[in-house]
Amino acid sequence: MISEALYVRVPRAEVSLLRYILEAEDGLALPTTIGADSAGREVVQLRFAPGARASLLRALTAAAPLCTAEILS
Repeated sequence: MISEALYVRVPRAEVSLLRYILEAEDGLALPTTIGADSAGREVVQLRFAPGARASLLRALTAAAPLCTAEILS
């Protein structure tokens, strides 16, 4: 099975929270930190199963008050 990817940018202090949120959603996506920009925000790759994109976007939207993830692609 080939996974899909979504890239998000989050403040460095919220990377652990993002990982926790995704684990709480039955391991919906596997986050991997790619690097940081000059403002200290981390780019995180989220790998997920085909067909799970809508669920992942719903989870990120629901978590928005806690974790400010900016979707890049």
